[in-house]
Amino acid sequence: MKAREAKNSFDQLKQHIRNKTLPKMVLLYGEERYLKLQYLNKTMEYFGAQKGDMNTDMYEGKGINVGAVIDQAETLPFLADSRVMVFQDTGLFKSGGDQLADYLNSPCESTVFIFCESEVDERCRLYKLVKENGAVSQIDEQTRETLQSVIGVFLKKEGKRISVETAGRILDKTGNDMAMLRSELEKLVTYCMDKDVIETQDVEIICSQNIEDKIFELLDAISEKNAKKAMDLYYDMLALKEPPIKLLVLMEKQFNQLLQIRLLRDAGELKDTIATKVGLNPYFMSSYMNRASKYTAKELRGIFERAIQTDEDIKNGRISDTLGVETLILSLL
Repeated sequence: MKAREAKNSFDQLKQHIRNKTLPKMVLLYGEERYLKLQYLNKTMEYFGAQKGDMNTDMYEGKGINVGAVIDQAETLPFLADSRVMVFQDTGLFKSGGDQLADYLNSPCESTVFIFCESEVDERCRLYKLVKENGAVSQIDEQTRETLQSVIGVFLKKEGKRISVETAGRILDKTGNDMAMLRSELEKLVTYCMDKDVIETQDVEIICSQNIEDKIFELLDAISEKNAKKAMDLYYDMLALKEPPIKLLVLMEKQFNQLLQIRLLRDAGELKDTIATKVGLNPYFMSSYMNRASKYTAKELRGIFERAIQTDEDIKNGRISDTLGVETLILSLL
C-alpha cells in the first residue's frame, strides 16, 4: 500500500469510528506501534470490549490454535451484543491464515474480529478477505510535519506555546517514535509548569537523546576507526535495554541511506534533490552528506551487505544477537 493509500486507510478508520460504521472485521497494521495500540484500544472500546471480560478473547503471538479460535468464535456472547476476538502479532497475515480465512467467509454474526499486526502479506487470502469484508488500516510512522502539528496541539491543550524551531529540536531527539514523543512532551510540561513558552534550552535539559542519534555517533566512531568509542557506545545502548536486533536494523537503515546519498552525489545530484529522493529533511543533509563522503559507494554497499548478512545469521540462529552485532561493529573498524 503506497503512502497516500496508507493515509487514506487510516483516515477511513477514524471516520468509521466517528460515524459509528465500523465493520465487524478490522485489521490494523504498520510500523507506528504507539498509534496502532491507541487505535486498537479505540476499536475495542467501540465494540464494548475489555481485557478480562467474559465476552472478549485475547490472542497474542504466533502459534495460536486456529481450530480452537474458530470454536470460540461460534460461542454466543453472554448478555451482550457481541463476542470480540482480538489478535495481536499472530503472523496469520504472513502465513497460516488460510483456515481462518475459510471460516471468515461465513462467520458467526455476533462475533467481532480485530487484528493488530506488525507486518502483513497483501497477497494472502486472509488479508484479501478482511479487506473485502471489513476495514483495513495501515498505520506507519508519521511525517515530521505531522509530528510538528502533534506537538503544537498537545502543548496548546496544556496552555503552552512553542516555536517551530524548538518543536523541531524535540523531534531531533525523539525521532518518529510517538510513544517517546508523548513521554518527552509530558516531562517538558511538568518542567515548564511556571512558564507559558517552552524554549530550546528546556528541551536540551529535559529531553532524552534519541537512539538514532546514538547510532549516528556509533557510525562516526566506526568511520574514525575509534574502536573504544564504538564499543563503549554499543555497550551503553545495551545497558539502556535496547535490543541488539533493533540496533542492527537502525544501522542497516543508516548505512543504506548513506549508500543512496553517496550514489546520488556521485551522479552529480544537488543536496535538495538528494534529500527529496532519499526522503530526508533537507535540514539534516549536510551531516548525512559529510558522513557519506567518508566512504566510497563500493565500501558502503559492502557494509550494508555485511549488516544484512548479520541480520540473516541472527534470525537463522547461527549467532546470538549481542555477539552478532558486536562482531559486525568490530569487522567495520
